[in-house]
Parts: sequence; structure tokens; C-alpha cells
Amino acid sequence: MNDWFTLSILGLFIAVLGILLFIYLKEWRLIKYCEQIIKKNSLTFYKAFSQIDNKKQRHAIYVVYAFCRYADDLIDEHQDIDGLNKLEKELADFRDNKKTTLRVFRALKLIKDNFYGNDYDFKPYFEMIKGQRIDITIKSYETLEDVLSYCYYVASSVGLMLLPILAPKKHHELREFAIQLGYAMQITNFLRDVGEDFKKGRIYIPQSLLKTYNIQIKEEMIEGPSERFKHLFDELSGIARNYYQYAYDHIDAFSKDVSKPLLYAAKLYEAILDECIIDYDVFRQKHFVTQEKKIAIIKQLQKTL
Repeated sequence: MNDWFTLSILGLFIAVLGILLFIYLKEWRLIKYCEQIIKKNSLTFYKAFSQIDNKKQRHAIYVVYAFCRYADDLIDEHQDIDGLNKLEKELADFRDNKKTTLRVFRALKLIKDNFYGNDYDFKPYFEMIKGQRIDITIKSYETLEDVLSYCYYVASSVGLMLLPILAPKKHHELREFAIQLGYAMQITNFLRDVGEDFKKGRIYIPQSLLKTYNIQIKEEMIEGPSERFKHLFDELSGIARNYYQYAYDHIDAFSKDVSKPLLYAAKLYEAILDECIIDYDVFRQKHFVTQEKKIAIIKQLQKTL
């Protein structure tokens, strides 16, 4: 009798252990899936945010990035409007605690309780999807204000998603930080990718600025950057650098563990502008910061921290 009871307890223990191991491995695979996405698509961000000591925060960042990459790829790579509609519907279902089928929501579920809570409205996530919808219908923008509105939906929204993760007790007061850093990084993307975007039928440089400097992107693509374009680039990059500076001025509001990788990520992204102005030819090549330069930038920052 005692042997039977002991074996029963042992069997139950092994069964429970097996279930817990299964759940752990399932969650581990989801996080690894998200981690590989950020590692593959943005090694700069991955290396910066991987330095955060808190494992839950790191994993949550990977999950948020995976959601954003999924939404972006639906339109930028596949022009899949039906897929975007499904993503938006499932996001509403996820917010309302209803069943979802997409893997990205299984990953989001792992971080929801830790950082968002039951009353979170997921507004930045819906705004990101709205930004992808804008890309479907609008191929150029008249004014800088129009461009910044688009930047808010596709870039600032990401920062707003991350704030409850990076600054749980201060995320409301740091809203402007997220918005302005999003502006800075997205304008950097636009300036780096002028030629690549033009080939896709998109022009993100404001038409008003193109008219002011008397620039035709098609001509610049053929002949290379003119002096007029260089002046336009300098004006827009100056605007981006002002937004970066706002972020630097307020970055100490984050904990030290978070502010350092945030600063690294922002400085490394701003350095793309420095690479572009070496020859200003953003029409026929894509500029990037070499690993050697990244290491030098981080070493220089470490001296000041």
C-alpha cells in the first residue's frame, strides 16, 4: 500500500514536472522566435537592448519588435492588406481577452500581465497598424507636418509601446521622449533610403522642401546628389538631430540600466546621418555604420557615463 502510494505521488510529481517543462519550453521557443527577428533585422537595437539586465524587460522588447516587424512586413514586403486586416482584428480580440491565432499574440500574452495589465488599451499598437495603412494609399507628403504625422504612427508608436516596459512608473511623463525619438529615427530612415523608397514609388521628403530647393528625385537618381540636395539633406538632418537632442536631454529619466542601452541605440542610429553626409549619395547606395565605428562610438560614450 505504501509502495503504491509512493509510486502514485512520484508519478503525479513527474506528470506535473512534465507539464511545467512543456510550458517553459513553449514560452522559451516564442521568446527565441522574437529574439531572432530583432537580431536578424536590427542588430544595432538587439545589441543595445540585450545589455538590459532585467530578463523580463529584454524579452518584452523582443516581443514588441517582432509585432512591429510583422506589421511592417505585411505591407512593405508583401502588400498584404488582408493580412493587415486580420492583424488588426486579432489585436482587438487580444485586447478584449478573446481567442487569437497569430503567433505574435501568443508572445504578447507572455508580457501583457507583467507590463501592460488588463486595462491597457493597446492604442500604440493600433496606431502602428494605421501607419501601415497610410503606406498603402499615400506615396508622398506635402509638408514636414504631414511627414511627422506619418512618423508618429510608424515610429513614435513603437516608443509608446515600449515605455511601459522601459519605464513602468514614468511612462506617462516620458510620452514626448518617445514621440520625438521616433521622429528622429524615422527621418533618419527617410534620408538614408531616398533612392530605395523612390524605386518603390514613395517619396517621404516633403514636397514643399523639394520645391523650395528645386529638386527632382528622378534627376538626382541619375546624376547623383546635387549641391541643392545636399543643402536640403542638411536641413532635414538638422531637424532630426534636434529631435535626437531632446531625447538625450531627457534620457536620465530612465533607470541607469535602461538609459545606457537607449543612449547607445540612439547615438548609433544618429551616426547613420554622419555616414550619409560623407558623399550624400543616398540614391545609389545604402549607408550604414560599420562595426568598427559602432565600437568606437560606444567606447566614447562609456567615457562620459
